[in-house]
Amino acid sequence: MKRITIKDVAREAGVSITTVSHALSGQGALKQETRDRITELARKMQYIPDWNGQNLKASGTGMLGFFTSSIAGFYGILVDTMYNECKAHGYGMEIFVLDDGDLIRLLLGNRVDGAVILHSGLKEEHEKRLKDMEFPVVYLDREISEKCASSVLFSSYESGRLAADYLYSLGHRRILELCGIEFTYDGEMRKKGFEDRMREMGFPVEADYILNGEFNRQKAYDATAAFLKRGLPLPDAVFAANDDSAFGCIKAMQGAGYCVPEDVSVLGCDDIELSQWYTPALTTIRTRIVEQGSLSIRELVRLVRKEKEGETRFISGELIERASCREKRFCLN
Repeated sequence: MKRITIKDVAREAGVSITTVSHALSGQGALKQETRDRITELARKMQYIPDWNGQNLKASGTGMLGFFTSSIAGFYGILVDTMYNECKAHGYGMEIFVLDDGDLIRLLLGNRVDGAVILHSGLKEEHEKRLKDMEFPVVYLDREISEKCASSVLFSSYESGRLAADYLYSLGHRRILELCGIEFTYDGEMRKKGFEDRMREMGFPVEADYILNGEFNRQKAYDATAAFLKRGLPLPDAVFAANDDSAFGCIKAMQGAGYCVPEDVSVLGCDDIELSQWYTPALTTIRTRIVEQGSLSIRELVRLVRKEKEGETRFISGELIERASCREKRFCLN
């Protein structure tokens, strides 16, 4: 796929290269009409500015990038791990926290030699563009294995099944599900794995017992509190798509006068540091984010150096039993 250059845009627009440069950078004394026309033309032609100069395409920048929409909470551990792994392999690291609009422009702007991507704003057409440009990428949120692209993913589907098996083994049958963000890999896979396994065991999750926690403590609290006000039968247990959602759920349960785990067991996912210090200490599924960070950079380095072709790697979860779950107490009449 031929790379569109600034000369191509200038030729198509009937203006000088300098005018195009000024229009796209916001500099120069141009009429707004001219600036808008050139910007729209560059977008339609899929022009990607070269941030550091064309000579870097051959020599490399010595930098790897992490592209995401957030580094809050749990992701801080991921960033720290990747940074240390980059240093160990002789690379620097740039972190890009951005919305959808600038994502592909920065990815293909020759600013980094390869990228780890955790960003739901990257669409299928962007994936194809990266593939056509043979840009080295490791994805943390979708299954892709190509010549220059790998995926390093949590086994989120299996983690969902593990959660169902564990709660079932404790005697829980009516289970409330606090789902993650829709259209995210981990959220969708945990949900599917959990619901598939519950259905296989003959206890499908009822629609009224599926809530959106959105991987967020406050959202999970609000969703759980609203559920409790509806007066439906209390669930035996709750499976939360991440630990933050579990914390919000426990707070709402306690606020309504219920005890965890005496009245309701709560199971989280991720095993963030706070999980062991929370009251009650949270039973959860450890997803090994440190391993994901290290493995993603090692995989990316090998792709950048053309030592291998891409593949999909899965990291299995591990059940960590603490105090927030217990066996169901059956009443004898």
